[in-house]
Amino acid sequence: MIKKLMLPLMIVTGFYVPGWSEISMASPEKLNGMLTRKSSPTVVDVRGGYDFQKGHVPGAVNAAYNTIDKAGLPKDGALVLYCGNDKCPLSHLAAKTLETLGYKDLMVLEGGFAAWTAKGFAVETAAGPQQKKAALKISSISAGKLRKRLADKGIGIIDVRSEKDFRIAHVQGAKNIPLETLEGSLAALSKDREWVVYDIKSERVKTAAQLLAQKDIKVKELLGGMQVWAAKKYPMESGEAK
Repeated sequence: MIKKLMLPLMIVTGFYVPGWSEISMASPEKLNGMLTRKSSPTVVDVRGGYDFQKGHVPGAVNAAYNTIDKAGLPKDGALVLYCGNDKCPLSHLAAKTLETLGYKDLMVLEGGFAAWTAKGFAVETAAGPQQKKAALKISSISAGKLRKRLADKGIGIIDVRSEKDFRIAHVQGAKNIPLETLEGSLAALSKDREWVVYDIKSERVKTAAQLLAQKDIKVKELLGGMQVWAAKKYPMESGEAK
């Protein structure tokens, strides 16, 4: 069954979705049936490459939502877009971008990848460069040492938490690049600077640090992350990055 979803002017987890847009929603069952046809749609996973490699809808192509306008997706057939789950707005934002580029036959997978796996449908994995390489050794920096270097132009700080969490409070001078979109933003990071990454979850920090290191970007992990920084009452800011 295909449903229609009407998106009013709203803010979804920090993203603005302007105007009204009618987007076709395909249930996991519907998509599974479509994939058995000769004229099957192009399935597009708009998450970051790390999540895509861990598991995706069979045959899907990976085109991160923030670079989807450069993905060169075909216009002569249906496109079904998806992201992580029913709370993730990225597939809708990507569909809106494609609409402005003249794409007509667009659908979004209802419930995202989480709904697909919950139904027990097949999942494909891909061993990308990050998974083929052995984990690189990443050094760390203490909160105290980072505090002393806040004015150092040779260092940059990346908060890989969600935009919502970043706006509540973050390390002074940090920029926000959520882990889910980090891979598509690496080209904009200067290799002349040393970058410090942090989160509240050590697994996410390690993943972020590996992504930078594998692109030969100098990186360190902030020991203790945001929890230690806040506990020591070191300089913090709120709102968007300045």
